[in-house]
Amino acid sequence: MPEESKRKINGRIKLGGLLVVLFLLLYIPSFIFWIYGKNIHTDIIRMGALEDYVTTDAYIVRDETVINSPSDGISIRNVEEGEKVGAADTIATILNKSSEKLLEDLKTLDLRIIQAKREKTKNDNFFSEDIKKLDQEIQRKLLLIIKQSNRNSISEAKQIKNDIDELIKKKATISGDLSYTDATIKALENEKKILQESINASKRNIVSNSSGIVSYVIDGYEGILNSEKIPEITPEMLGMIKAVENNGMANDLNTQYNKPFVKVIGGLDYYIVFAMAKEEADDFKVDDYLNIRINDIGRVVDGTIAYKSNEIDGKFVIAVRTDKALSDTASLRVINVDLIKSRYEGLIVPVKSLVNIDTDRMQAKIALVRARRANFVPVKIVGRNNNFAVIDNIEDYKDGGVSLYSSYIINPKNIEEGQVIN
Repeated sequence: MPEESKRKINGRIKLGGLLVVLFLLLYIPSFIFWIYGKNIHTDIIRMGALEDYVTTDAYIVRDETVINSPSDGISIRNVEEGEKVGAADTIATILNKSSEKLLEDLKTLDLRIIQAKREKTKNDNFFSEDIKKLDQEIQRKLLLIIKQSNRNSISEAKQIKNDIDELIKKKATISGDLSYTDATIKALENEKKILQESINASKRNIVSNSSGIVSYVIDGYEGILNSEKIPEITPEMLGMIKAVENNGMANDLNTQYNKPFVKVIGGLDYYIVFAMAKEEADDFKVDDYLNIRINDIGRVVDGTIAYKSNEIDGKFVIAVRTDKALSDTASLRVINVDLIKSRYEGLIVPVKSLVNIDTDRMQAKIALVRARRANFVPVKIVGRNNNFAVIDNIEDYKDGGVSLYSSYIINPKNIEEGQVIN
């Protein structure tokens, strides 16, 4: 092949190679942006909270004194479920069966008295104006008699006197009707007094020997689950405890002779007890502070781990002492709880939005969107779980860190510093 032809071919190859390089430089970034850029999703940083917790069933242990009913009958409660009672206070009154009819009669009598008083008020308002007018007319007639007497007009004075007598009779009739209503009310009230005395003679009061919280839910575990017997509790015992249907029991007003009727929960503290396998129990130590969410009532209480047993069949019994929500849990025994080991609050983002995560220093970078460009900012990881992290600014970083409502890239994979973000 002639030398000149070779030079031409080599020149074309070089030109073609140069065009390929230019194509790659111009179009590959555009292709990458087309592939990844159109799928870039952003969000804003919000406030939130993360919790590291374990969910388990637990059991409430309290110091409880059960009081039996002194008789068969029906109860009238002076203190309701979950309310406080003092020593020597009357918790409830027990009426025997014969008193039920007396109570119904008493209710009927009360209604009659109320109706009679309403009628009296209505009559008083209606007749008071008539009596006032009669008094004024009698007064006027008396003045006329004096005037006629001074004139020695005996016949006219006699006629006026007859008129006065008629007016007095009318007033007496009206006053008599009102007096009759008063007498009726008084008779009804006397009858009520007699009924009340009969009821009082047949009632028995239940009096508390100590102060505490009242509960009408008796589950039979009161003698077993108390603070002194916590060291005797085993995982097997806890597994045998069953929740009782407390709604019907708390509202049942019927009583049976010498059967448990009410209990008084003494003291300020109670215990939330649970059994846990060794792997999880290792995170809980005596005297540790702990927050517990009682899911049955939707409340978080704080407490201290007061007891942890030795290993029993691969499990540990743990008791947390607390003085919160005693009234709200008075009717509960078996509860579902979240044992909150840690809680972090602050600026929260998905873990996948962080890059260059350094677990030793608890730092990472997040891609913020500023002026439509990606800007990777270092942040401190305050706390995290598998899905989310609470972040904050690194103290010595001054060049515009993260803040509430900052815009960030949810998944910064294949994103470069300064890349345009649509």
